[in-house]
Amino acid sequence: MNARLREVIAGQATLLTAQEARIGMQARQIATQGELIAAQAAQLETLGELVEALQAQIAELERRLGMDSSNSSTPPSKDRPGAATRQRGRRGGSGRERGGQPGHPGRSLQRVAVPDRREIVEPGSCAGCGGGLDAAAGQVAGSVQVFDIAPVALSVTEYQMMRRVCPGCATATTAPVPAGVAGPVCYGPNVAAATTLLASSDVIGVARAANLMSALLAAPVSTGFVSRCLARLDAHLVAGRFEQALRDRLRVAPVLATDETPARVAQPGSHYVYTVRTVAGHTTGGVDLVWYGAADNRGHAAIDAFGLLPGYTGILVRDDYGGYTKYDTHLRGVQLCVAHLLRDLAGVEAIDPGAQVWATAAADALRDAATAVSSAKNGNPAATSLAPATLAALRARYDNAVAAGISTNLTRRWHRGNHPGLVLAKRLKKKASQVWTFTTDFAVPWTNNASEQSLRGVKVALKISGCWRTLTTLRRHCRARSYLTTARSHGVAPLTAIRDALAGNLWMPPHPT
Repeated sequence: MNARLREVIAGQATLLTAQEARIGMQARQIATQGELIAAQAAQLETLGELVEALQAQIAELERRLGMDSSNSSTPPSKDRPGAATRQRGRRGGSGRERGGQPGHPGRSLQRVAVPDRREIVEPGSCAGCGGGLDAAAGQVAGSVQVFDIAPVALSVTEYQMMRRVCPGCATATTAPVPAGVAGPVCYGPNVAAATTLLASSDVIGVARAANLMSALLAAPVSTGFVSRCLARLDAHLVAGRFEQALRDRLRVAPVLATDETPARVAQPGSHYVYTVRTVAGHTTGGVDLVWYGAADNRGHAAIDAFGLLPGYTGILVRDDYGGYTKYDTHLRGVQLCVAHLLRDLAGVEAIDPGAQVWATAAADALRDAATAVSSAKNGNPAATSLAPATLAALRARYDNAVAAGISTNLTRRWHRGNHPGLVLAKRLKKKASQVWTFTTDFAVPWTNNASEQSLRGVKVALKISGCWRTLTTLRRHCRARSYLTTARSHGVAPLTAIRDALAGNLWMPPHPT
């Protein structure tokens, strides 16, 4: 019995040992599985972060791909086909047909009181019997005035300088050659003025100007003659210190607008064309002063060297480029271009329309503010700012939208740096006073579109000619455009301005009253 019991106990012990071994093996398997699960969980977490980062990167790439002139600072000239349709969709569309709208005053030819000449048009024969009407009584039944250009043809004038002998002292005196006349043959002042006008425009280069002079005006000038005309005008502008006079007038203007754009020059480095101008409708009499300049950099040194903004104490309308911020301490105020901000807001809204609704709200507040300013000025021409209650309501909408933009994007991941919505919302909050200047001073426009429009010619010129050969020729072009644009805004015809300049009678911007 004892032996049998011992055998049973020994068998049970062996069985328990085997079970313990199996349990130990299962425990190790469970531990291994736990480690595998933990590793898989860590891997899933890493993959989740990678997916989130990739989604943010895809969103950024989609945002860049969708950028055009409606939601970024991309110039309209670089918009892809179909961009105009997308822009109308983003802006909601007006539903209006192209062209002038009902109620627009429009412009058309107006009759003159005294025409240059009159021609009588006879009926010929009687509409009833077909008889002649030569001896019949008549009166003017109606008239039509036709504005046309007389046939253009070169007219050759030969100046014959007389020599006279004084009867008293027998001295022979010869008449001098008239001013502007040189050599045995030459082109006259009108040909020189027309050539200079064509070549100094943004859309016609030197060679095309020569071709047009031959085709339209029957004056087969050479490209060398065209270049000499441009150089002559520039020499008179420099000698007459026109640019300095224009700068002096601009520096005393209460409101100025400025902008810059890249310009290609066939020389190493980056080159830019700048403009500083008054704004039509926001100056006395609505007459513009427009200055253009060029530099081989976009830094403070170039802007300082122009001698316009350093020490200027008025209000400056501009975008948010950092090169201009150093002048803020001397300015009475700054108006950030709201058109730029609206494009930035549209770009952020396009990233995620559901999450970035704050951008739409902020844009709506700014547009409503512009409408309110326009209505206030139309209703009371003497008004200088929005009513405090109206302004407070608009600012509250804007401030609430910007605060929502900050809270919405504060923890939102982005593949590089902060989310664009957070960056923009913080900028709009920090610079709110510069965004809303136009509501407290009606002499200030709410956008810098006038400056952008002034620089469009540079882009057109680049499309036509490709580049300027040197910085010197680019600066010469800028001086000519400053002269002709400003003179024209003061009612001086470009041909007259050029003809007077070449004759030594340079037109100068009037002193401020």
